[in-house]
Amino acid sequence: MGNRIIFFSLAGCSMCEQFKPVFEKVAKEHNLTYEFYQLPDAPREIKLLVYKYSIEKFPTVLIMEGEKTEKIEGSVTESKLIEKLRIN
Repeated sequence: MGNRIIFFSLAGCSMCEQFKPVFEKVAKEHNLTYEFYQLPDAPREIKLLVYKYSIEKFPTVLIMEGEKTEKIEGSVTESKLIEKLRIN
């Protein structure tokens, strides 16, 4: 499991609103710790991560494992999310 999981959303984004309950359900069922930020009202540090990792689609889940990062872009199914998060 990753060291840091960040869920990026965009205010007024319908896909973000549809995906959020799916993500929250998976996170709760698998005891995942994550950070949630909604742009544009995110702290400066988070906005820098958006730029650094070229996050252009919302929603995006950023999985940071040491130096390795992976992005899950857009609204995905629960099973695809579990697969991408590598939950057993």
